[in-house]
Amino acid sequence: MSQVRSSRFVRLLAAGAAGVAAVAMSPAASAQAGTAPFTVSVKGGYNNTHSLGTATGTVTGTTGSTQASYSVTLCGQSTYPSSLVTLQGGTATASHTVFYQNCETFTGDLVSSYGFTNVQVTVSGSTFYPGSQYTTYTKSKAVYF
Repeated sequence: MSQVRSSRFVRLLAAGAAGVAAVAMSPAASAQAGTAPFTVSVKGGYNNTHSLGTATGTVTGTTGSTQASYSVTLCGQSTYPSSLVTLQGGTATASHTVFYQNCETFTGDLVSSYGFTNVQVTVSGSTFYPGSQYTTYTKSKAVYF
């Protein structure tokens, strides 16, 4: 009788070890990439009433990853001579410019030397209004994916 119990125990132990090995060899569930939309507009001039530039787009990445992709449409408005959008994540930075009242779409990847969880989107535009003093205005927003 003890021989039967002993062999059942051995088979149960072997089956359990095989199950643990199968779980250990299966890949861990990977984190899902998230896509975050954003809109950043900068205003300036007299009482900040003049629209100088707007960036609209998305950032796609995985929290803690060293890479994220972006698509951004930048439209210059009452700016002189250009509007600028800068996307910064970890150690990676990408900048794009449109001149005057043009709109253009830009895509790319941010590749950092360490993992990051968000991208800082900054839009800048300049104007002489009011008067003749040239002034640059900036607006920023953190985008988490």
